[in-house]
Amino acid sequence: MQLLLMRHGKAENGQLGLHDHDRALATRGILNTADQAREFRPVAGDGMLVSDAVRTRQTADTLFSAWSDLGETDLPQRRDTPEGYLAPASLWMNLIAMESNAKRLWIIGHNPGISALVTELTGDYIGMTTADIVTIGLAIDRWSDIQPSCGSTLRHRTGRGA
Repeated sequence: MQLLLMRHGKAENGQLGLHDHDRALATRGILNTADQAREFRPVAGDGMLVSDAVRTRQTADTLFSAWSDLGETDLPQRRDTPEGYLAPASLWMNLIAMESNAKRLWIIGHNPGISALVTELTGDYIGMTTADIVTIGLAIDRWSDIQPSCGSTLRHRTGRGA
């Protein structure tokens, strides 16, 4: 099984009176996310869990838009979840364990939780910057079998294409 972990694209700076949850993507965040969509394509049976913050939902929206522009038709089954907002690795693992239908699963979240999830699953520390994607291969048969150290890092691509 595989996970694709993505940190949301670059967000606008906070404004007085604007809650962190409501921060939108900056132009750079949209461009970097669209670039990642060209590099990481969906496959039939993908699922996607997305924090319900504005910037993570916009990151997912940008992926879907770019994939549609590329002619992709097998788009992930998406679920936005309030539990994903600033979730620690342990909560992401609980959310992943509840999945049943996805063959491959995308997670779009925030730091430090998303970087901590990479470390928890693989033992590798990857300090994920905005729009980074890490692909993890998991030595499990069902999502409910997820546990620490059950995965290995297959690929890491920064949001700036390196």
